[in-house]
Amino acid sequence: MKRKFTLITSFVLIILLSATNLIAQTGEENAPLNEEQGPKLTIISGFQGGSNYQMALDIQRMTRKTLGVPQYNTTTEMVPQMENGVAVMEPSLEEGEDSVPVMVEKIEKIPTGDTIDFVKVLDSEGSYYNFLKVNKSNVDVAFLQYDVLLYESMQDLKRRYKVTDNIRVLLPMGTEQIHIITLQPEGKKGITSFSDLKKKRVGIGSSLMGTNITAKYIKEVTGSNWEDVEIPFDKSFKALFNGSIDAFFFVGAKPVADLANIPISMRDKITLISIPADKAGKLDLAYEKVTITPEDYKWLSANVETYAVKALLVTSVGGQTPETEVALQKMLEIIKANKDNSANHPNWKTINFAKDDKIDWEYYPAALKLF
Repeated sequence: MKRKFTLITSFVLIILLSATNLIAQTGEENAPLNEEQGPKLTIISGFQGGSNYQMALDIQRMTRKTLGVPQYNTTTEMVPQMENGVAVMEPSLEEGEDSVPVMVEKIEKIPTGDTIDFVKVLDSEGSYYNFLKVNKSNVDVAFLQYDVLLYESMQDLKRRYKVTDNIRVLLPMGTEQIHIITLQPEGKKGITSFSDLKKKRVGIGSSLMGTNITAKYIKEVTGSNWEDVEIPFDKSFKALFNGSIDAFFFVGAKPVADLANIPISMRDKITLISIPADKAGKLDLAYEKVTITPEDYKWLSANVETYAVKALLVTSVGGQTPETEVALQKMLEIIKANKDNSANHPNWKTINFAKDDKIDWEYYPAALKLF
């Protein structure tokens, strides 16, 4: 508390403080009281509108209520100092005045209605992009396909340094199915089986998509010999119909909306092909066998045997601080308590806080405390 102001000095200070406060509010109206406050964690998810992006927003919303920080504006004014309900007076230095009130600063915080989120959400170009970001930047959490980790760990055997050593699993996040889309065969022409992809031009997604890694991983472990064509999903149908490619991969939770809702005129022209069981068992290390049925896509005439990719929530322990570890555990605790809320993406109800025996990767120690 500042004391010993004369009346004139008090008026001058009030004017100066009011002007300073007005300038501050004009320059940054919603600035928080503590400038060091901000999101504690950054999550990189998927493309806007996709399931991973929506689930990341769910995490943001779940943590906002109990871990978010309300924002305030501040006002400062000079008011008389009170003791027992009576203003404290001091002798005046002005002629004709016996005493004046002792003036003190009064700071008031006014809620803006906004909140500094505990979690910041970033959209993404794909699962491989997420892998690069969580390894090389200040991203704390990433949605990732398990086969991206396995593929990169295979590449680590050829590198002088290992890029996967610091990755830890926070939470298994369910599965997404591998779709291989091609045209309906005409007579003996066309692709009717996985082996028919030999020497064909096959779309494998853009370079930063998880689909790209999935296709490359399957190609490598099965010894297949098709020609990779890096092309995003939204351009693959056009390329398929104009003959630029013969088939294309896409990884997504069935039914994928863009496949289920294709125009009627296209439905009798496309099909899916099965991925046969891997006798060597290498595919079983990364994927699980699943079936896509005509109930998933009305344009299918029979069941399609394929594999599903496991999805993960991961972090990197490289350079991680104790504060980040605490924040990650808080985030996981909130998710566990609130994931089944009806306002969240329905995929949350299939996710369990338990180790998946088929995921052969090191888990984050703070996460294991909640399993």
